Amino acid sequence: MTILLWLFYLFHIINGISIVNKPPDSTYPDIPNTLVDILSSQPQFSYFLRHLQRHGLIPQLNLMKNVTLLAPINSAFVNKNNDDEWNNNQLLRYIVNQKFRVGYLNDQDAIFETLYKIDKKTYYPIKISPDFESKEYVIDNIASIVDEDIYAKHQHSFVQGIDHLLPLKPTICQVLINSTIPEISIMSSIFQSIFENGEDCETFSKGYQSFILPTNNLIKSSLTNIELAYYLLNFNTIRGATKGTTEEATKEVNNDIKDLLENLMFSEFIFGVNNTNSKAKAKSGLKQEFKFKKNKLEVGSLETDNSHVLSNGAIHIFDEGESFFKTLKVPTVDMVARKALYALNYSNFVKELQFRSLDYLIDGSVKKQSIILGIDQRDDTNEEVNLLSFSSKQNLLYQFVNEEIKIKDDLHILVDSKLCSNKKIGGCYKIKISSSAENGDTKTTINDEVDVIESIPIANSSVIYIGNEEITPPVNLKHSLGDLISSGTIPRHLENVEIDRTSCLRTLGYLNTFNLYSLDDNEAGYSIFLPCGAKTTQINKKTSLWDDLGLVLDYLESNPKLFKKIIQGLFLNGVVYSNFKGNKKLKSLNGQKVQVSGEQKNDTNFISLNKTIVEIASNSDILFNQGIVHVLDKILLPDDFQLPIEDLIKTTFDTKFPGFSIDNLLKFYPKIKKSLTGNHPFSLLVPTPESLKDFNITSSFHDLIKFIDFHLIPNDEVSKILDCINGVNQDSIIKTNLSQGGLTCRHKNDKVMLKLYKLNETETNIESYNKDQEVRVLKHGCTSEYKGSTKDISCIFLLEKPMNLKWFEKTHTGDNFLHIHLGLVSVGIGVILGLIMFGGVMVGFVYCTSRKKTYNLDSEHYFPRSDSGYMSVLTDDDEYLPYDRGYETDTDVLRSETDGLLLPSNLKRKKRIKKIDYGSIINNENDDNRFTVLPKATLPRNIGNLKETLNRDRNIPGCSQF
Repeated sequence: MTILLWLFYLFHIINGISIVNKPPDSTYPDIPNTLVDILSSQPQFSYFLRHLQRHGLIPQLNLMKNVTLLAPINSAFVNKNNDDEWNNNQLLRYIVNQKFRVGYLNDQDAIFETLYKIDKKTYYPIKISPDFESKEYVIDNIASIVDEDIYAKHQHSFVQGIDHLLPLKPTICQVLINSTIPEISIMSSIFQSIFENGEDCETFSKGYQSFILPTNNLIKSSLTNIELAYYLLNFNTIRGATKGTTEEATKEVNNDIKDLLENLMFSEFIFGVNNTNSKAKAKSGLKQEFKFKKNKLEVGSLETDNSHVLSNGAIHIFDEGESFFKTLKVPTVDMVARKALYALNYSNFVKELQFRSLDYLIDGSVKKQSIILGIDQRDDTNEEVNLLSFSSKQNLLYQFVNEEIKIKDDLHILVDSKLCSNKKIGGCYKIKISSSAENGDTKTTINDEVDVIESIPIANSSVIYIGNEEITPPVNLKHSLGDLISSGTIPRHLENVEIDRTSCLRTLGYLNTFNLYSLDDNEAGYSIFLPCGAKTTQINKKTSLWDDLGLVLDYLESNPKLFKKIIQGLFLNGVVYSNFKGNKKLKSLNGQKVQVSGEQKNDTNFISLNKTIVEIASNSDILFNQGIVHVLDKILLPDDFQLPIEDLIKTTFDTKFPGFSIDNLLKFYPKIKKSLTGNHPFSLLVPTPESLKDFNITSSFHDLIKFIDFHLIPNDEVSKILDCINGVNQDSIIKTNLSQGGLTCRHKNDKVMLKLYKLNETETNIESYNKDQEVRVLKHGCTSEYKGSTKDISCIFLLEKPMNLKWFEKTHTGDNFLHIHLGLVSVGIGVILGLIMFGGVMVGFVYCTSRKKTYNLDSEHYFPRSDSGYMSVLTDDDEYLPYDRGYETDTDVLRSETDGLLLPSNLKRKKRIKKIDYGSIINNENDDNRFTVLPKATLPRNIGNLKETLNRDRNIPGCSQF
């Protein structure tokens, strides 16, 4: 019974198939029964039939069965004269190797293979898709089927009339290499980079008919920038965008590209319903599941409706999705340091590392590291620059950091490089990293000189930093300090640390004097606290740090051995960086033990050296090949530094004036001299020896004890002077050992001045040598360093001039004369200048008088005779002096006292008429020439003793005759 039921079902199935496949000739018995007959019987196929005949395909076509012939109608050949597409093999693309009826096609795309053979295993495909607007089926999006389902009975085949010729489609390699699809130009570039010509690509893709590719946007979102740069490296090299890439880099990139592409190509022809809803294996062996839903191809969670059928396969283009490669589990290149360096065009840097046997740093075995590169180290840098930037092994190691540096705002750190030297510094050399926010961006500097242009995260928790120049290992001390002097600053991230060049040059001079530029390797490194920094206060800013030591420096320079120990005390055996925290015990270069501790507040680090605290700005370290240098704005002296007061006094001696010194005066007062030492010693104001000589201050000086008391400062008052010198508390009153004498201290034009301040209602005298009653402090020095307390401290202050006891003398009342007190030297200079001026005046007078106009002394009209007894009357208004007005006669003698010799000032002088003769005897009246010839002057009459009576004053203003 069961067998009968199966036979019944089988009969109906076979009968149904025969009904479905029943040829149309049962209805239309007159239709031709072969493909050739159909073409010859219908004139619209005549052109196509002629091409078949011309290429000898008619016999081959008559032997075919179960095929579908795509026959272009005559209109398809209009303006088509190209016979290159009509060889025997290519004509076979119009013959589908299976029969199909348009009436049985659905609303989805269908792929059919033709008899045109691309290679041994690949046949030329066509795509038939419905056009819902025209309600026609279209082949390869070009030719519409206009004559449907013409059946050839004897060959069990169909003829489908199409309205256009079918042009040859390009291959997958041709599309990718020629970039004919813009939306996948990046993948096209990757293809182009590994295949120099199409033949290599065809060889690589042979046998693989389906490719899945991301669009440009999707690949950018799926790969990091450095990964994409790596895959495009060879393409950029080919087109000339990058230069100098090494051959090793090119080969490695090519291999990685091929590995990537092999995960995206499949041997099956996957399109539409063909080979979908199944798993396919990529060339690499990776399996993917393909599904076709709603006319879209799905792979994993990605889907697309953008597919292209080509002559040897299909390309499926994906544009949506989070991460193309991650979603499909396609492995991309592991961006280890070496590959990252290739991607960033540093292949020659890699080659140098390999040459120096340092390739282990970049092969992926090292994790959590940072690489610092200069932009000038790139492959495309000028060849001359590359030749000049030859890197040693030390340089290369210094560019690697033993940790992943994560940049953030307000970062100031010191990190260890991979360049280490136990012999020189007992560890690894440091690199300074600083960053901060600036205008909304983060600015990062390395060693305060190299600006970071770009930071690129890479594999193994590592990062690459590219700076505007290459970083180099620290140089020796001499070169480091030379750079410091030449720049004038310590370059810092945002604000440079200013230095005092004057002080620094002097410091370097001392280092050179004591041969401290060359340091022995101590296996621990050195920390140098160098007095080179600019002063932070305006007070005494023009003086150098060394000048501030004053008399102490004079003493040290006269004692080289002690001075050398002081300078050696600035050097510590061991490295103390600016970020030091904690405690450690070190020794200075002079063997002194130093307890070092450090703490940080904001951007400032406070480092204690025994009892001395110094402020060091973060990352202000000056690195050199044996340690670090810290620039300070003061000079470090040992905590136990002590100088005898007698030695400080001796620094004020002047060999030009051996007989004048304060020490000679103190010998007469041993108690006062002893008071300069002890628990609360006195301090002393010491005038210069030259000024003591000028003012004749000797042991025989009147009131010598008062003079010394006036220059003696009690211990509890000396801090006021020291604070004033340092620019603090300038309003304090300073008492001296003289009860009357007080002082005030002030700064005047960068000079420290001590001014008299009266105490106990003392009246000061303004008639002394200095009406301002102030003296200048030239320099000073103390027996130990002043740190706010003057206990056990005694100081010497060198004055330009001594303070005058006459400042306390009362002014003489009723005496309006100006009293000037001058020194002997001043008097002598005045006398000399007076003589010179007097001599000059006399010489000028003689010179001027010798050039006056001379007159004829023989003229009787100008002067009286020498034997004349007349008095000459002279007036101030005479043009020429002396001028003889005449003589006084008896009439003149008898003239009234009130009668003036001169006219009143309000009366005009009459025109002067020259007398012919002033004598008492005139020419003879009978002489005819008496009116034409001037008579000669004759002697006047004798006036006897009348001359004795001429004792009255004449009426001449401001004058008398005798």
